[in-house]
Amino acid sequence: MKIKIAIFFNFLGCLLLAQDFPTLSGGINLGGEVYSVNGIEARRSPYSYNISGRIALSYKGFTLPVSGSYRDAQFSYDYTFNRLGIAPSYKWAKLYLGWNTMSFSPYTMAGRSFLGVGFELRPGRFTIAGLRGKIQNPLAVRDTLVDGASLIPTYERFVFGGKLAYGKDKSKIELIVMQIKDDENSFTYPSDYTSSYGYQQLTPRENILLGLNGGLSLFKKVDLYINTGFSGYTADQRDTLYLDYGSAAPEISYDVFRANSSSSFAVAGDGGINVRLSNVRFGAKYRRVDPFYTTLAANYFVNDLEQYTFNGGVNLWQRKLRLDGQLGLENNNLTGRRTNTTDRVIASANLNYYPQEKFYTTLTFSNFQTSSENQILQLDDTLRFVSVSNQFGLSSSYLPQLGDKSMTINFSAFYNTVTDQSEIAQIGDINILSLNLSNNISFKPMDLTIGGNLNFNQYTYADVIQNRYGFGVRATKRLFNKKLSLNANANFSINQYDGNADGGNQMYQLAAALKTTSKSTLSLNFSHRRVESLVNSSFDETRAMLRYGHNF
Repeated sequence: MKIKIAIFFNFLGCLLLAQDFPTLSGGINLGGEVYSVNGIEARRSPYSYNISGRIALSYKGFTLPVSGSYRDAQFSYDYTFNRLGIAPSYKWAKLYLGWNTMSFSPYTMAGRSFLGVGFELRPGRFTIAGLRGKIQNPLAVRDTLVDGASLIPTYERFVFGGKLAYGKDKSKIELIVMQIKDDENSFTYPSDYTSSYGYQQLTPRENILLGLNGGLSLFKKVDLYINTGFSGYTADQRDTLYLDYGSAAPEISYDVFRANSSSSFAVAGDGGINVRLSNVRFGAKYRRVDPFYTTLAANYFVNDLEQYTFNGGVNLWQRKLRLDGQLGLENNNLTGRRTNTTDRVIASANLNYYPQEKFYTTLTFSNFQTSSENQILQLDDTLRFVSVSNQFGLSSSYLPQLGDKSMTINFSAFYNTVTDQSEIAQIGDINILSLNLSNNISFKPMDLTIGGNLNFNQYTYADVIQNRYGFGVRATKRLFNKKLSLNANANFSINQYDGNADGGNQMYQLAAALKTTSKSTLSLNFSHRRVESLVNSSFDETRAMLRYGHNF
């Protein structure tokens, strides 16, 4: 026994002499919220609480991070969830357990959360990654302009796949294989669901994805790249009219992906070249997304398009002026099956002007945008606005110094024309004009900042014009050697609907944050909103949130 004790203390002494100890870091957050509303249906639970935390153990290249969260919401207005994710790593090896996120490429596995197991190995120039588990099914969220958001019980969705790559940074080649499949036995919906949500929203689906990506960097000035994705997508696994691949496909194809009459095959990808010189950069890009290209493990993006674009940027006048932009052509109807074909010039530009340290201006223009939010645009009736056809913007700031006071003056103006790309147009296109002027003054000796703003917004849609005129005031004060921060603001606006008065909005917010220790913060937030309207519902809404966070 004495020998064992001596060995233990010798080992402990070696650690002390080496001064090489495991390190532990992390944090915990606790919060609660109360909510009430009069005049409309409740949009949140009357009471909820949440707990989240993270902890990471590190020692000699080994890292073991653990994260978890739990949220409880009462009644049926909201939902309860809990998550726990662990991602230990040692040098070039990493393991994913529980809830985690992995990204392979924009056209395959693009950052969807999954529950299961995954790994990533990076020995030298090789990368080997894989995952298996349950993936989030965005069909569980139904969000429309008419009905609002609701939850739809649906099938459990599973994912299996991996990536093999060689190279580093911008010189690499990657091969990706993914399979996503709904468990058709995991959910049986009542007969009234078909009339409520539509048959196509309730079918078990399947998707197989292949991706090939690559890049090559030359002379540290020239970059070549390509990203591709092949998708085999089945809208309804229960369809019994199977397709015959013919003698061109091996028998194993039927085991990997059994296609039926609801299946489609499509390709998406992009590639190009970028060149960087001292003050100039330029490049070219080609992008194509086949009609009906769909993946179950990536964000929604517009399909049936082909783009040829050139991009460039230049710094002038000792970098006081910078111009960046893109110019190209876009067309759709790639298969020729549409009744109409659209060909248009697409462009974007961004001009930044910095004549002096205290003043800068930015001008922006864009007439194309193809990205959109995750988990919203998966259903045919929820394609809110998937294309911005024209966007103009101006933003300027001036920061004068006035003795022991400092001031910030901001002005912004934006004009957007938004195209409704829904299968069935619900409110048509929308034109939005937004103007804002704000001013902040900071009194440094008092640790006090006050400010205000003026704003105007106009929305034009379906032959209707809505105007909103508003102003706001705010103040921030820090006390007790900056340990306590108080913030208060109030915003008021009046509305017009087709030239007629339509009530107004009032918004009051109070916030307090107290640093109880150097690593702990206690915060309280309160807000009250009052909306008066003749066209829509009038209501009063109140929220209060209490949070505590501690880092170690």
